[in-house]
Amino acid sequence: MENQASFMKQFREIEHEYREKLSEAKTPAEVGDTFITYTHKLLIKAGVEVSNKAVEYIIFDPEGEENFKFEKPLEEKLTGIFEKSDLDNIIKKMALTAKHRHTQIIRDSDRTDMYRRHE
Repeated sequence: MENQASFMKQFREIEHEYREKLSEAKTPAEVGDTFITYTHKLLIKAGVEVSNKAVEYIIFDPEGEENFKFEKPLEEKLTGIFEKSDLDNIIKKMALTAKHRHTQIIRDSDRTDMYRRHE
């Protein structure tokens, strides 16, 4: 088996800030924006040549099987990198963390609505 490149060092550089921003998020949209922003930051730190426009090709999908996806042309650029590294698994973990926060916000919102007094 060939050696895989590891991007854990780059992830650890943003992990604390990423988790803080997720916990500060108040809406599902903020969770998605945070995931997209920090995925983009990770790609840059990992040395992937991506423009600022690349954020348009990163999709957070908390209802999807993977919780995220990349659209072309970014998807094509990342396919080879994912095959030779742990970057895909790191982003999957980031997406799962974001999904949990997304679910928590939705659940808390439902609970708040349930107990709100309407006059």
